[in-house]
Amino acid sequence: MVLNLPLFKSMKKYFISVGAGLAILFTAYLISSLILEINKTDNSFVSETSKLVKVIQVKNTKNPVKLSVDGRLKSKNKINLYSEVQGKANLNRNIFKEGQTFKKNDLILSVNSEEYSSLVKQSRSELQNLIASVLPDVKIDFNENFDAWDEYFRMFDVEKEVANLPIAKSDQEKYFIVGKGVQSLYYKVKSSEERLKKFDFYAPFDGTLSKTFISEGTLINPGMLLGSYINTSNFELTANIPSKYSDFVSVNDEIIFTVSEKKYVGIIQRINKNIDENSQTVGVHIEFENKNLKDGMYINTQIPLSINSQGFSLSRSILINDSFVYVVEKDNVVGIKNVKPIYFDDNSVIVTGLEDGTKIISSYIPGIFKGMKIKISD
Repeated sequence: MVLNLPLFKSMKKYFISVGAGLAILFTAYLISSLILEINKTDNSFVSETSKLVKVIQVKNTKNPVKLSVDGRLKSKNKINLYSEVQGKANLNRNIFKEGQTFKKNDLILSVNSEEYSSLVKQSRSELQNLIASVLPDVKIDFNENFDAWDEYFRMFDVEKEVANLPIAKSDQEKYFIVGKGVQSLYYKVKSSEERLKKFDFYAPFDGTLSKTFISEGTLINPGMLLGSYINTSNFELTANIPSKYSDFVSVNDEIIFTVSEKKYVGIIQRINKNIDENSQTVGVHIEFENKNLKDGMYINTQIPLSINSQGFSLSRSILINDSFVYVVEKDNVVGIKNVKPIYFDDNSVIVTGLEDGTKIISSYIPGIFKGMKIKISD
């Protein structure tokens, strides 16, 4: 048998090349498998650490609910001083300036009333003359009541307010007095005296002038605004709350707020029955009595709500779409529980619908979904 040497060498090279190629492929397969296994292990480790979560355990209780409100205090007793008469301002040695304080019934200011006072005295004198003219007839026809009329005349003083007329003891006496014009002139004088009182402004309560618009000698006309007078110890805060909470607020509830470490206590005095159409809120009026407070002071306080439903308070960041939370279920997988919020504040929310012992996921997990495998952090 003759061996073709060139052919043999060619086949030998072919088998060597094929074997080398297979060896290279097998080696590449082993290397790639090893790399994939390493990546799988690393990914598993990263995945496992990214799924560590913190949880909070539910314990339903009756939570004290307080609604945060704010606003500005206003003096409860605040009046504008208007003049009903004409004349020059006379401050009577008082300082009619902003910040000036007065006690109840102190004279705040007066309008010069000399001319009108003389007219009042003239009216009194006319009444006195009229009574003097009827006394003889009273003595003759109504002698049983003469002493009363005589005493009235003798005590009459044009410098003082007129006293009430004597009471007639018979219809005939009454007709006589009315017919002579005594009663008509008497009420004319009383009307003048009442108007004379309007020339003086007396403090209706302890307080201070918050605004003034006149000075000594200013010519005052009827209807002119002279200033504003406020009570400095009695204030009111009007807070607007959502109408859905109005049924949970009660009159006489105690309200407390703190300013510069000082505690102030107020009482809910009134609650509006109508709802503001634009804001859908209800006004709650809270009264504070304290001399350290100021008109216009801004305060922030809380109104207690009588919500008695049991629930669980959690951070608003945990509540999803105001309707559900993520929880830990059996085998440490993510579950979803629907809840019903009953009260929100700035940071937290009280919800119902969770059983005691339920574990709520409080950590943020990107891409979280129901059924995701998790691990609870210690």
